[in-house]
Amino acid sequence: MKQITIILESPPYGGQEADTVLGITDAALKRGHRVVVVGSGDGTYGFLKGQRASGAPNAEKGFADLIAKGARVDL
Repeated sequence: MKQITIILESPPYGGQEADTVLGITDAALKRGHRVVVVGSGDGTYGFLKGQRASGAPNAEKGFADLIAKGARVDL
């Protein structure tokens, strides 16, 4: 088992970065790795409750699901 640390600095709905982090984190957890996602700058907005994303994956729900699976988030 390895630990993977991912730094997210982009807003959740300004591009595909948050969705990419969600996918990489999910895949790593499924393979038994420990994952730490570090939210910095605009990247912290993906962890706020009450986000309303029209036509985009819901970053709030995605990160909450990954935290429930064992991912760690540092802001």
